[in-house]
Amino acid sequence: MPPVYLKPNAIAEPLFNQWYAWSYLIPPASAAMYMANSHLKILESFLEAPQVHQTALKDPAMRGGPFIAYDASRAPELQALLHQTRQQQTDLLALAQAIQDLDQWLLQTATGYSLEPLYEKIPAPLKGYVELVYDANHHPSIRLLEGLLYRSPYYHPESQAIALSLGTSDLRTFVLSTPRLPDPQQIQVAIPFSDRRWDQLFQMRQHPRSYSEIKKLLEISDDTVFSTLFTETPDSDPPSYTDNSVRVRYCGHACVLIETSEVSILCDPLLGYQHSSSVPRYTYSDLPDVIDYALITHNHQDHVMFETLLQLRHKIRKIIVPKSNKGSLIDPSLKLILQAIGFTQVQEIDELETLNIPQGYITSLPVLGEHGDLNIGAKNAYWIELQGKAILAPPILITLNPNFIVTSSNSSANLIFYSSAWNVTVRPTLGHIILS
Repeated sequence: MPPVYLKPNAIAEPLFNQWYAWSYLIPPASAAMYMANSHLKILESFLEAPQVHQTALKDPAMRGGPFIAYDASRAPELQALLHQTRQQQTDLLALAQAIQDLDQWLLQTATGYSLEPLYEKIPAPLKGYVELVYDANHHPSIRLLEGLLYRSPYYHPESQAIALSLGTSDLRTFVLSTPRLPDPQQIQVAIPFSDRRWDQLFQMRQHPRSYSEIKKLLEISDDTVFSTLFTETPDSDPPSYTDNSVRVRYCGHACVLIETSEVSILCDPLLGYQHSSSVPRYTYSDLPDVIDYALITHNHQDHVMFETLLQLRHKIRKIIVPKSNKGSLIDPSLKLILQAIGFTQVQEIDELETLNIPQGYITSLPVLGEHGDLNIGAKNAYWIELQGKAILAPPILITLNPNFIVTSSNSSANLIFYSSAWNVTVRPTLGHIILS
C-alpha cells in the first residue's frame, strides 16, 4: 500500500479520565480539586435529573454551563464513569479533601504565631508536599511543592488519552462539561500526552508513512474509525516565507502567526480544522514546518489549548510562558504543566524581561486584572519587535476591519499595533497583514 497522510479534518481531543483535558487537569492538586468539585458533581447532577440538563441546553444562554450534553439513555454509562472515578481515583479524591481540610483548619488555627508546630497535623495525603506560610498580613495558606507532586503517585498520566475523529463542521458541544463516552465515530487511544508516538502521528499531516506502521505504533486493535483518518492524497505544503518584510496572519480567536524569512512566532496557539465551510480560516496546513517560538499569554483553557499544542509539539522549538506564583493552587506553573505533557524547551519569562530573537526581540509586559482579580502571576503581554516593526500581543479581544480601525472588548485575543508610516497591505477576510 502507498504511504498515507493524516487528513486535514482529523480532530484530536485530549482527555483526562474521559473529560476534555485542559491545563488545570495536569497538576495533581488542581486536577484533584476539579475532579472532586466539578466532574463528580456534574455527573451526580445529571444522574439525579437528566431532564434538567437537556432543558438547560436548549437555552443558548446556558451554553457553557455545567450541563451534560447526552440524553437519559446514556445514564448507565455515566453512572459507570462515576463509579469508576470513585474506585480508581481514590488518591486524587483524598488529596482534594486534604487540601480543603488543611485550608479550613489553618484559617481557624494559625493566628500569627510560628507554623512549625502545625506540620505534624497536616493531613496524611499532603504530608511532605506542602509548606505552611503566612502572607504579609498574617493570613495563613498552603504552598504546594509542585515539582514533587508531579513525581508522586498523585500524577496520573495513565488517565490521559486522545480521542480521534473526523470533523465535518465547526459545531461541537461545550467540551468542558460533558465527558467523552464511547462513540462509534470516535476512537480513544489511551497513550499519555508526553509519549513521542503522538508526534509521529501528527507529523503525518505533511509527511506520509505506512498505515500499518502507524496502526502498530499506536497499538490500534480495531481500526474501524482509525482507518478513516487517513488519505493517500497529500495536502498542499505551505511555501516557506522568504519576503523581506514581516507577515502577520490572524488564525482566529487569540492565535496570531508572525513571520519573517528568519523567524516564526505563534501566539496563543489555537487552530481550526480544514473542511468544507463558508468561513475562511488558516489551519494546520498553513503553518511553517518550524515554529521557532510559541508564546502563551496566560493560563486560560482557550490560550493554553492542548488540542492544538499537542498537534504542534513536533514543530515548536521553544515555548515561552509567564511565571506563576510559586506553589499556588490557583496559579500552577505553566512550565511544569507543559513539561509534563512532553515539551522539552519551555522558558519562563518574567515581566519586562527581554528575549533576543533573529531580527528583533520579545519583551514581556505586565497585565492587570483577568482571572476575576485573583492573585494570578502567570499572565503576560508580549511586545514583539521585528525589523523595526512592533506588534503587541496582550490577552484582550480586538477586531481589525478593512479600514484598519482597531477596537477592543473584555474578551481574549491578540492586538496588532502599527505605525501609519509603515507600508501595510491586508487581506481582511483571512486577517493577512504585511508590514514592510
